[in-house]
Amino acid sequence: MPVIKAIILGDSEVGKTSFTSRWTQGTFPDPSKLKTTVGASFDTKRVTLNTDDEVVLSLWDFGGQRRFIETLKQMVKGSKVGLFFFDVSHLQSLDSLWNYWIPLAEENGDFDFSKGDGKNFLLVGNKIDLLQDSFENVESEMDRFCNRFGMDSALLSAKTGVGIEMLDFKFKELLQDAI
Repeated sequence: MPVIKAIILGDSEVGKTSFTSRWTQGTFPDPSKLKTTVGASFDTKRVTLNTDDEVVLSLWDFGGQRRFIETLKQMVKGSKVGLFFFDVSHLQSLDSLWNYWIPLAEENGDFDFSKGDGKNFLLVGNKIDLLQDSFENVESEMDRFCNRFGMDSALLSAKTGVGIEMLDFKFKELLQDAI
């Protein structure tokens, strides 16, 4: 069974670890025990694709603290697919993807977003349960990002689980194209 390395990138506190727990174990972590990831955490997920092929995802959840980034740069190497995470209630975390995480993936992975490698990633807007305003502004910013980098997107709440099934469906399609 093929193993595919997937990276999960974004600022601290955007919900990457909570999502990974929800996606791989089906549960949201106890908030009182949840701590910011220092460095990186690792998980696996067995995925059955729409073609009935099976793959194992090696999920690398990178902590968002930039002081550890020199160590993390080497860990991006060898990844084939990934998720760029931001907090919909804190749009500055989307700006950080533009200005920091995309360049980091290009410089340290085998990705060139100007040549279509965005198709190997999903932009994920997390924490929709916290969004008080209309989704219109968030969706507009996501569309602009996705058009620029050639990727698809998903909105979800790692806390409530809303949107996880749609992300799972989209990620399976992305994996099918990546193998």
